[in-house]
Amino acid sequence: MILQALYAYYFKLLEQDGEDLPKDGYSAAAVSFEIHLDADGQVLDITSDTNTKGKTLKHSYNVPEQGKRTVNIHPYFLCDKGEYLFGAALKMRPGCREAMQTLWREVLSYADAGNAERSPELAALLRFVEWTEEELSAQIHARIPEETRAELTGGGLSVLKYAPTGRFLHDDPTVQAAWERYSRRNKSDAGDDSLLQICLVSGKQVSVNELARLHPNIKNVIGAQSSGAAIVSFNKESFLSYGKEQSYNAPTSKKAADAYGYVLNKLLSDPKHHVRMNDMTVVFWADSKLDHAQMLLARMFQEEANNEEDSDGHPPDPESIRKRVDSAVSRVRSGQEFHDTFSDLDPETTYYVLGVSPNAARLSVRFFYRGTLGEIGEKVWQHYKDLSIVGLERTPTMRRLLRELAVGHDFKNIPPNMEGQLFRTIMQGLPYSKAIFAQLMNRVRADVDEPRKGLYKIGTIRAAMIKAYLLRAYRNNGLNTKEEDLTVAENVHSTNIAYNLGRLFACLEKTQTDALGKGINSTIRDRFWGAASASPATVFPRLMNLAQHHISKDEQRGISNNKKIREVVDLLPERFPSRLTLEEQGMFAIGYYHKQTSLYSIAKGTDKLGENGGAPGDEALETAE
Repeated sequence: MILQALYAYYFKLLEQDGEDLPKDGYSAAAVSFEIHLDADGQVLDITSDTNTKGKTLKHSYNVPEQGKRTVNIHPYFLCDKGEYLFGAALKMRPGCREAMQTLWREVLSYADAGNAERSPELAALLRFVEWTEEELSAQIHARIPEETRAELTGGGLSVLKYAPTGRFLHDDPTVQAAWERYSRRNKSDAGDDSLLQICLVSGKQVSVNELARLHPNIKNVIGAQSSGAAIVSFNKESFLSYGKEQSYNAPTSKKAADAYGYVLNKLLSDPKHHVRMNDMTVVFWADSKLDHAQMLLARMFQEEANNEEDSDGHPPDPESIRKRVDSAVSRVRSGQEFHDTFSDLDPETTYYVLGVSPNAARLSVRFFYRGTLGEIGEKVWQHYKDLSIVGLERTPTMRRLLRELAVGHDFKNIPPNMEGQLFRTIMQGLPYSKAIFAQLMNRVRADVDEPRKGLYKIGTIRAAMIKAYLLRAYRNNGLNTKEEDLTVAENVHSTNIAYNLGRLFACLEKTQTDALGKGINSTIRDRFWGAASASPATVFPRLMNLAQHHISKDEQRGISNNKKIREVVDLLPERFPSRLTLEEQGMFAIGYYHKQTSLYSIAKGTDKLGENGGAPGDEALETAE
């Protein structure tokens, strides 16, 4: 299913991009360097592009097909690493340039006789092939700066450019014709074409000579080898069947394998089509030619917009896909549905989401989801509805939600498998896993407020996630009455004990800060949150006595705070409960958050979520009138 979807998307791209896709016998390569040759085939210059941070940029070119390369010496034609193009001239691995010369001479022997005289590009290439390593070394050290030589030895593919015309040699028709004759000859020598096999990806009959022995490497997957990893691989005897070796166990034509490999690598090289989540890379695409249809999932998953302009080069209008996704939670609160917000998108458009992680030299599939825009959109919209809570003005992305599960909000500290669980929850409309909820509550208990960093024990996004977990759990179990307790803003009529205990805790904390001032070293939240939320009977009597001391000390707000405390206490039983379950601790946290936001108004300019989605700190709060 995965490979078939990628294969089908190849033809969609072929129709859309036309000549940009590599033709048969060619493949796309990410190239770092350009080697400029003069008419005599001598190296004039080696150039590369760098970004503002000094990192070498890669450009994609369609070059003669590059198969898989292992630790053994295996040269490529016209596009290769420095060790193959220059060998000992750059003091690199011996034997590489000799192997390159053997291959290139054989390929160029298929060029038409006399073309070397008519094609200056071919003549220069033939001369470059014949240089000894000593001659190359003299050219390079005389003309190429030491810094560039060091970059070249660090890795990265290079292509050749004929300096007098500025044409790449892999684009020269004479050189291309030689390569294509060489490729056809190799295929015809492979064996009997009369034996046929069904390709499992395309469903077409192909000769066994056209089956892929090895599938293409997939690159740009976080944590995988820089040379790429295989999504289809058979390298142990226990994986083999009926005496077949390697990927012949899953017969796939070379054309189909190259097609899906090209598409997956293209998606992984485009920031608009993938996002990295800890050790998992998520790829997504839509069966649509429209860029804004593709952007819907991109904006939902990604931390920030990759492009501040629309595809036509103009700044996005207020109703662009990005703007609409960013304001989704606000639209939910105003009663808008998904089909109202994205009425310009075709609900029948098919979307695909693929999650992969590295596993040695291979890739493991974490999940694969296929659905229409309407199906996915409604589930995502329900996710936004469940998250909706007072104070949440901007739609949190997947990455921001996952950060709330990590120690120090550091993305590297996200526990394993949490990303896949959260994706399945949203895409399939499932309840949040108990593992996610347990990790979230662990962070609430363990973390301390760091206002300067915008990090909080119970901030806006954490409160929203707790609410979403409880809503889905209650809905899944048919507990409609409990579901009604979970409102967007404070529910002053709720009779839920845990919820009201959280509200009471917020009142007691405000009483303390009003009496002692905001400069105190620690509040009751810092000292007593864990005990108050897990075993209320052990600490609340003490906190109530402490509050009376604070009330008597505060002449300005003491009476008002005492009234707020009594209003909540009247909704509680005579005895505080001895224990609260984990879900009840979640209700406690929501009650606390709701009451805190109603007790304080957010100071001007702080009504947007911070970088880490925290609720406003004490320094950003003003007493509500």
